[in-house]
Amino acid sequence: MVGGYMGRYLFVDLTRGQITEQKLDYSLARKFLGGYGLAAHLLYEKIRKGTDPLGEGNVFGVLAGPLTGTSLPLVSRYTIAGKSPLTGLWGDANSRGFFGPFLKFSGYDGLFFFGKSPAPVYFLVGQKKAELCPAQDLWGQDTYATEDLLKARHGKKAEVSCIGPAGEKLSKIAGVITAKGKAAARSGLGALMGSKRLKAVVALGGMEVPVARPEALEELRQKYSKQIKDGYGFAPSYTTTGTPGYIEVGAGNGDSPVKNWHGAAVRDLGDTSPYKYDNLAKYIVKKGTCYKCVMGDWKHVLVESGPFALQEPAHIPEYETASAFGSYCCNTNIESIIKCNDLCNRYGLDTISAGSAVAFAMSCFENGIITEKDTDGIALTWGNSEAIVALVEKMGRREGIGELLADGVRSAAEKIGGGAEKYAIHVGGQELPAHDSRFEPSMASIYLNDATPGRHGQASQYCVPPLLAELKKEVDFSFSFGNKRDVYTGRAEAQRILSNLDHCVNSLGMCLWGYLSTEVTFMPECYSAVTGWDVDLDELITTGERIGTMRLAFNIREGVSPAALKYPEIARGSPPLADGPTKGITVDLAKINEEYYRVMDWDPKTGKPSGKRLASLGLEHLAKAIGG
Repeated sequence: MVGGYMGRYLFVDLTRGQITEQKLDYSLARKFLGGYGLAAHLLYEKIRKGTDPLGEGNVFGVLAGPLTGTSLPLVSRYTIAGKSPLTGLWGDANSRGFFGPFLKFSGYDGLFFFGKSPAPVYFLVGQKKAELCPAQDLWGQDTYATEDLLKARHGKKAEVSCIGPAGEKLSKIAGVITAKGKAAARSGLGALMGSKRLKAVVALGGMEVPVARPEALEELRQKYSKQIKDGYGFAPSYTTTGTPGYIEVGAGNGDSPVKNWHGAAVRDLGDTSPYKYDNLAKYIVKKGTCYKCVMGDWKHVLVESGPFALQEPAHIPEYETASAFGSYCCNTNIESIIKCNDLCNRYGLDTISAGSAVAFAMSCFENGIITEKDTDGIALTWGNSEAIVALVEKMGRREGIGELLADGVRSAAEKIGGGAEKYAIHVGGQELPAHDSRFEPSMASIYLNDATPGRHGQASQYCVPPLLAELKKEVDFSFSFGNKRDVYTGRAEAQRILSNLDHCVNSLGMCLWGYLSTEVTFMPECYSAVTGWDVDLDELITTGERIGTMRLAFNIREGVSPAALKYPEIARGSPPLADGPTKGITVDLAKINEEYYRVMDWDPKTGKPSGKRLASLGLEHLAKAIGG
């Protein structure tokens, strides 16, 4: 018996309304794990080179990992995947809560949607049910209303993953929302879902996830739950404040970009005390957690009155969101940040990209590239909290200047011209998140070289999980998280291992916060107990590289290798900042990449994996297609 997998996928032809079932190939499951690992293998075959990301030929995948839905904590994640409308490259995003487990309980490891429905639909899946249902009455509804309507129709235990008006209107920074605010946000895959007229996926559950060694798994559940409670790794912060506790810290230590990456907190923000956690915590009205999780990090906030009042309690803004609408825009009004987060979740917008778009527009406004005539009369001055909220509303509805910004900063800069590209901070079209490479230089290489560029979670933000350094004593992990920001060699092997393990985290359905708060043995031990296969850490490191290479191959086939992407000069410190904790830093990205390509056995000029490297990963079949 192989546990962890339900052993089945569904392929849904939206054009014809046909649903077919396919059995899982367990040999592929071991090679690619699940989640975006298996999605990368399947979609490389299903999506043709040159496919229009918003055309019928693109495929939208929704998958859960093999650990998801078991009794373990920290494994509630599900993944969405397809060709990114935002970058035109490989796209994936993941989210947490209860939807992933309920997808597994419905009997499937994943769903793949082809074609385009003639009219809006949602997909209903459960133990004895798989059908397309009319969604005309849901089209135009925000994600909160959509979830409420579908739960009223199918029961309170039904779990919903859906798009809002931004996805319907094909905003290239649209994400997919579950639990009224848990977002699979990046890559613009909400637009892919909208292009197929697929409003939602509803999972009813009804089954259990098989486990090969239940007694061993129960021991592991207790072991790793105790590590969280005992404060391993990052657990003390995740179980108390969560990422919002880092907002003030990041603004002060230089990790959070300021003034659209062109400023520094000491000069452009001044007092960062409004970002203190206590100032956000006073709005908390209830708490919760993901499926079977012991972290208990869910917090809902409510602003009851004033210009930024909410209709109902909403998820607390995470660090990335608060930085995007905060330090990026020189905005210290906490209530406006809460409001922006709520609006993005309702419309189905990626908060990082949306905040970046606002900051981009403010830079353009400050430098006279756009004026109030272009902004619908909104004065886009730094720190103008009411203007920021108004701009988010316009993006969500694609109205006025919001029409211009709703497809991201690269698209907006191309349309505006006049030097606007200087202020469009992105890699390959994906807006950069709130971990500054001038603070941690390896982030520049991570943002540039992963198949989904500009993503902070990849390589776990260059943070090291407990026990990894002890198990890999030959690797220097001392560089992690800003410790040696003026040293640009000796980093590559740590980045390779951290990147490969992160691919496993995402493919297994594990939470990055949990990964950084438990010993790194969680993955091999739990995967072995769940599946019945004996897997060690080294096998997972190799598996992770295979997954990462498969995702990268998708991009190379499209004509974009890592070396073809450009990194924003200001984001590496050219010119360097004149003040603040990262003043004077100019990251030698060429030196970091040179070493990383050598360690990865990628071509030093193109970043393409060598034929020998592909063969070592069992990916010889890719050599001809990608020129390795």
